[in-house]
Amino acid sequence: MRASIFTLVVAFGGFSVFAADESPISSTAISTDNSPAAIAAAKERGAATASKDIKTGTLRILYYGKPWSIGKPLVDDATGYRIQVIAGCDITEPFVAEVEAYNNAVRAFHTKILTIVAP
Repeated sequence: MRASIFTLVVAFGGFSVFAADESPISSTAISTDNSPAAIAAAKERGAATASKDIKTGTLRILYYGKPWSIGKPLVDDATGYRIQVIAGCDITEPFVAEVEAYNNAVRAFHTKILTIVAP
């Protein structure tokens, strides 16, 4: 089923599951401003960046935290999109907010695609 969806997406939308290795997140992993305003701005940036990536066909899920398991493919279980590791465990709230907003937007797009192709 995933292969069929991927083929459909590539055939009709020109999307790719591959992206440049540069992180799309502009919030730094280490920050001194963890204010509610900084977190809200980070969420907006994350969603906007995801929207731009979706429009260009750059479909990926961003990952931070503990090291990725050796031998486990860098593929998101829920979407089948490539996982891009962008940071370790030492991160701040604005960084997390931006990454989560980015990933939520990409996953929402994926769900929308599934809804469109489902009979």
